[in-house]
Amino acid sequence: MTRGLFYKLIIILFTVALGVVWIMPTVGEKTMEVSFTAGATAEQREAVRKRFSVPSYRVADESGAVAVTGINLNDAILNEVRSQFPGVDDAKLRPHWSEKYFYAKKVNLGLDLQGGMQLVLAADYERMEKKSGRKLTDDDKKDITEQALEMIRNRIDAFGVSEPSIRSKGAEAIEIQLPGVKDPDKVKKVFGFTGKVEYRLVDNEYSSRAMEWLKANYKEEKLPLTSKEQFALLEKIAKGVNLPAKLELLFYFERVKGVKDIYPVYPIALQREVALEGSDISKAWIGNDEYGRLSVHFTTTADGAKKFSIATSEKNHGKKLSIVIDDKVRSAPQINVHITSGQALIQGDFSQEEVEMLTRIIKEGALPVDLRIMEERSVGPSLGQDSINDGLKALLVATGGIGLFMILYYKFAGLISGLGLVLNSIFLLALLSRFGFVITLPGIAGFILTVGMAVDANVLIYERMREEQRSGKSPASVVTLAFDRAFWTIFDSNLTTMIGAIFLSRVPGSIKGFSVTLIIGLICSMFVACYVTRFVYELIILKKDLKKISV
Repeated sequence: MTRGLFYKLIIILFTVALGVVWIMPTVGEKTMEVSFTAGATAEQREAVRKRFSVPSYRVADESGAVAVTGINLNDAILNEVRSQFPGVDDAKLRPHWSEKYFYAKKVNLGLDLQGGMQLVLAADYERMEKKSGRKLTDDDKKDITEQALEMIRNRIDAFGVSEPSIRSKGAEAIEIQLPGVKDPDKVKKVFGFTGKVEYRLVDNEYSSRAMEWLKANYKEEKLPLTSKEQFALLEKIAKGVNLPAKLELLFYFERVKGVKDIYPVYPIALQREVALEGSDISKAWIGNDEYGRLSVHFTTTADGAKKFSIATSEKNHGKKLSIVIDDKVRSAPQINVHITSGQALIQGDFSQEEVEMLTRIIKEGALPVDLRIMEERSVGPSLGQDSINDGLKALLVATGGIGLFMILYYKFAGLISGLGLVLNSIFLLALLSRFGFVITLPGIAGFILTVGMAVDANVLIYERMREEQRSGKSPASVVTLAFDRAFWTIFDSNLTTMIGAIFLSRVPGSIKGFSVTLIIGLICSMFVACYVTRFVYELIILKKDLKKISV
């Protein structure tokens, strides 16, 4: 073996090993931990055990919970356990060893495969115009849609779902996907009321105490992400610092750069007494301060001006006035001057995104967003699991059928292409998992289509081999010329398909899952056909007494 072939072998073995490790959280053995509510009965626990009593699962009791170990454990099964078994508090997968040490991830399933609820919401402009007593302009409606997105993101963790999807659908509608949600009525209730915006004074002393308690007693790397866990932690902190009854602890939330979701950052102590209501603000807009920096300007109502004058009086100078939306502190500017005019601004070293977000929050209080449900769709987790099973069967039948045809038609070369199909599937699934792409039912169709596209490259190479072999060339020349001359044909055909798929990926909805899977599959098939398969043939032609390529 030459040095070049040895390096190729190292690259291929490393790529295959990494691909196998990356798909382990998806296809390998996993453990699901099922926890129960305090009032769960023995019969309810037994019902969960019976669900997984087949030979492919191992069930064990662990400290009041049930641990299920097996290969076929995914989000659809998790959601089935959460939603269809009374007495179950939660079900979650324990991290796989490859997730800890190799940054692997399990594949994400779309709503159609894991079950859940989809809503399309729109602002009720007619109702809001009646409330405000004026006609809404196009700019108002645009701002209201942005406010609605902010409000929805602020409330989304109330459902405890791990991978919600929130996106604009057209100019005025918003599409929400909540995988695994088990209470559709709660969803409609939560999104059916307007946001609550309050302005409350911050207690610096107890905020510092709460922060010190958290650092000393909370050892997790990140703060909890669900409202239930957050309020439980806040309750512990309040007891730990002997919080007075007149104060309340909430978390300060920030948006991670480049991510639309908001996350808790630290606890902050607030006066329970509300200094201003959101409705006390009449108008908010983006402007500049005396130094030319971006700032948020706002005016209050006549009643709000009196409240604001009290809140900004000299006794409160140096304190912070928090802006709270739906029990989440989103900003806490410092009070520096006494404002009696009802006109003020919030200064700071704001980015464009930050100042827009803060303006939307203040506007949410000035003109609360009323939402109406335009479309509602639910998918059961059992139906999602059936789709997964049917998709896997279709994939196995397609791969087996194509592999068998290739072996019968191309003999030993067909066997090599069959190995390529297996590698192509490993690489495709590994990339989908590692980079967090979502597999939907159309995505499975794209997966199956890439099997045919992968074989198409092999057919072009093998037919070229036959032509070169018929002209009497040596095996080494046959391999070199076949791969070199077929490459640009393969590249052109895959490139044109990929361009079409890229445009399709810009279309919202299920077609995006199909196009993303197809794009990644084309890249994987190019690598397997033009690099891995060529390496195999370069090894074959090292045999000195070889007179003919089996193709």
